[in-house]
Amino acid sequence: MKHTKYTNVNRRVKTLEKSGYLEKAGARKTQAGFQAALYQLTARAYLAILLNKINIDNFTQTASEESIIATIVALISPTTT
Repeated sequence: MKHTKYTNVNRRVKTLEKSGYLEKAGARKTQAGFQAALYQLTARAYLAILLNKINIDNFTQTASEESIIATIVALISPTTT
């Protein structure tokens, strides 16, 4: 990461924060005396990671009927936000 430009990282972090994948979790003081934001993953980010790791074909072939129904209900239920 030595050759990664700060502007590229900063732009990506701001985009992830705006998209709801990162949120500010606090701040810490840098050696130069400035405040640097600390970030953490949101529930949206954890879900994206989990969905990326799941093999959907394998899930549909091996999951129980109850698990499949629960997944369908969770995916189609209306949100209250």
